[in-house]
Amino acid sequence: MAIPVESFFLAEGVGGTLQQRIRSMVADGILTGRFRAGERMPSSRGLAAHLGVSRITVTLAYTELVAADYLTARGRSGYFVSDGVPVQPGFRPAPRAQSSVDWAAILAGRFSRMERVERPEDWRAYPFPFIYGQADPTLFDHQNWRLCALQALGRREFETLTADRYERDDPMLIEYLLRNILPRRGIEARPSEVLVTMGAQNALWLAAQVLLRPGGHAVVENPGYPGFRAMVAQAGARVTPVEVDEGGFRWRPCPRGSMSSSPPQATRARPMPPCRWRGGRPCCGRRRSGISLWWKMITSSRCLS
Repeated sequence: MAIPVESFFLAEGVGGTLQQRIRSMVADGILTGRFRAGERMPSSRGLAAHLGVSRITVTLAYTELVAADYLTARGRSGYFVSDGVPVQPGFRPAPRAQSSVDWAAILAGRFSRMERVERPEDWRAYPFPFIYGQADPTLFDHQNWRLCALQALGRREFETLTADRYERDDPMLIEYLLRNILPRRGIEARPSEVLVTMGAQNALWLAAQVLLRPGGHAVVENPGYPGFRAMVAQAGARVTPVEVDEGGFRWRPCPRGSMSSSPPQATRARPMPPCRWRGGRPCCGRRRSGISLWWKMITSSRCLS
């Protein structure tokens, strides 16, 4: 792996000749773990142009670093970080003074302080690794994924891959979603009604920001995605958990147009999508239809009032 030439800079106020400063800059980067064994150094011409010095100055510094076994020269391939350097520590940024900026006051509560779900690094070694959002390599379609990657990265599809469509999403992706994905889930939509997000978390956050207001109320299934509760709290609303059973989201219509398992003034309900959360259940079609009818009643009564 090549080290970008932008990783090198000569600090101001440091004594010594340019050659000595370049040698110290490279040696410090290696000893602090910034540059790892086997990585390729920039060419002497490229580094000289970047630093604004002569090429012979960089070449002489490289030669001394080779003699000190910091670098090794490989024929016409260039200079590489030597394998014989001392064991390099994990890279740690230089310590800095504690900031005096009160970020909590500046951000004004725009971020949640909800405790994150910690995932152990060796989670795959557990007998029952109930970790969500991870791909199973034994079930993944590597062949078709490789084919799609080759097509997407080819010269023919370069314009499609890099085109800036401003506020519009990829039209081919939208068409595929409308024609294949959404109908299988019982959803009929128009292109203007589809918004492609970076993932489920991003979609839930957008929904909470758009649909909820301070003082609002949302009901969600329990167990469910814990991050959504932080999103609701960040929007200034409150959340009421509703237990699930084998059919998913458990509800019954009430005379006041809400759900018996949640307060009548609830304004938003989020049933589980047809994918499994740890310990949760996807909402069955009958209950989804009931929740959809309940939501139509709520919105209709608001329009009439």
